[in-house]
Amino acid sequence: MSSRPTYSDEFKADAVALVDSSGRSLALVAAELGISLTALKRWVKLAHEVPGSAVVKPEQPVDASKYKALEARLREVERENEFLKKVSAFFAKEQR
Repeated sequence: MSSRPTYSDEFKADAVALVDSSGRSLALVAAELGISLTALKRWVKLAHEVPGSAVVKPEQPVDASKYKALEARLREVERENEFLKKVSAFFAKEQR
């Protein structure tokens, strides 16, 4: 069985749009999104070569300010998640 993650067509389209609109390198965008560079390259190639492919281009380009706000929110949620993991571990020790 493959342990390769699956991504929605919308996610793929958003990733391709981000590459197209941001001017950042594929490697940087892949790292920011937490996906493999190979996958992103494949999605971009499909989107640019095959009209109507599995990677659907969004109707509107990615709004940079909205993207930044979502990145900030993601970092905040990740920090909260780490805090909750530590609190959970603390209380798990206390109950022993």
